[in-house]
Amino acid sequence: MEFSKTSKSFNLNRTTYVNLRWIAIIGQLITIFSVQFLLNFKFNYIICILIIFLSIISNLYLNFKVKENQLNNFLSTLYLSFDILQLGILFFFTGGITNPFIFLIIIPAVFSSQYLKIYSSIILVSLIIIIVFILTFYYFNLPHPGELHFHVPDYYLFAIPISIIISLLFLVYFGVKFGEESRIRQKAYDK
Repeated sequence: MEFSKTSKSFNLNRTTYVNLRWIAIIGQLITIFSVQFLLNFKFNYIICILIIFLSIISNLYLNFKVKENQLNNFLSTLYLSFDILQLGILFFFTGGITNPFIFLIIIPAVFSSQYLKIYSSIILVSLIIIIVFILTFYYFNLPHPGELHFHVPDYYLFAIPISIIISLLFLVYFGVKFGEESRIRQKAYDK
């Protein structure tokens, strides 16, 4: 397969990845605190903060204990899988598939598709699809004000995961192709 011959360097830059994770963690905390304290929507925000705290711990570990600046393919896949699971659990407690931020769950797979081996992308895409299906049927209600309840019609509820999966496959495919072309160019420049 031409893709696997193009480069032996399938890895993520640790510093870049840690910085991206800090941006995601800060965004998650801002969102949770805004919904709870500014909008006064009641939900179990303590559990959400504990889940985010696990990401903070893993990011601190990655930043200070892992010495290599390039994370190998296996370790990168492991951390990206953790990110997907963490987001899936957050979405479970905050509306599941009806959460307006649900599209963010595809970012780790799209990110990996450009830098990691194709089987890593397949693993991450499969994990996302499983989580999206679970979140379609099992979740706590979307945080809402007072007695108002956000009800999504069934046809719309099933359209959301389908659109996420189509977008995921489309973006990962193009990420793999662009990553492959980039590695071919880099190999040519190196020669």
